[in-house]
Amino acid sequence: MPILSKAAADEFDSPLERLLASIANLRQQPTSKGAHFYRTSLRRFQAWSDLFHPHTDSDQQQAFKFLEKLRKATGKLRDSEVHIELLQSLGGAVTNENAKLEKELKARRKSYRKKLKSALRDPMLSSIWRALRVLDASQIQNSHGSSVAGSTKLALQEYRSFVHRRGPLSPENLHEYRLECKRFRYTAELSEESSGGETLIATWKAVQDVIGEWHDYLTLSDVAQRVLGDSRLHAKLVDRRQKKYQESLRAIAKCEQKLLGARGRVPKKEPKRARLSTSPSRAA
Repeated sequence: MPILSKAAADEFDSPLERLLASIANLRQQPTSKGAHFYRTSLRRFQAWSDLFHPHTDSDQQQAFKFLEKLRKATGKLRDSEVHIELLQSLGGAVTNENAKLEKELKARRKSYRKKLKSALRDPMLSSIWRALRVLDASQIQNSHGSSVAGSTKLALQEYRSFVHRRGPLSPENLHEYRLECKRFRYTAELSEESSGGETLIATWKAVQDVIGEWHDYLTLSDVAQRVLGDSRLHAKLVDRRQKKYQESLRAIAKCEQKLLGARGRVPKKEPKRARLSTSPSRAA
């Protein structure tokens, strides 16, 4: 089976078909790219399911729980791979600190890949299609309904509501902002309308990408703190993290101004309370 990690959404008849293809691909190629394809496919499927099937039976709920379990396993593998790439991209001479941290990251990657392979052997995978195929069939019957046509408008309305109720931006809620932008983006992608939708999708993706970079440096600097303590390499990663934090705040301000006409104040620097703490795995 070819690697499908870069497959476009329109190459599949439905989000469920894409999800099942990503699982089959992952079972054959449990790699970081395969993990990313699965995670983005799951997010798209969840957005589609929330729109068309807000109520599910017990078998479907059990399937959803397993898919979330698999998402967490793929997230750990994906993060370990990205952390190795970030470390290697820092440049400069390879020091004992770099070597020690890279060794730890590679050990984690090996462990996470082993755990993912174990999860992929779970008998639950064989029942996923039986539990979810009813959702796909009912969506086909309702393919001409107003839900798809109005999903762009719905996504923007939900974004406006989210921005109005969110508190001041901080390292504690920045990752949540990214996850919400993913949800709005994937909801908008369900629309058959092109007017305005492409702008929304591109704007939300730009925000989620830059916050994702900040989160990668946050989690990597956390690992460096645990492995190396207060080292030069850790300080360098913290500096990168702080720069990405500022980039994230500017991207959010630009996004809210562009989509909602809202203006927000960007803090001058990352709050001290953002000192390293264990963070949730970054989602696709």
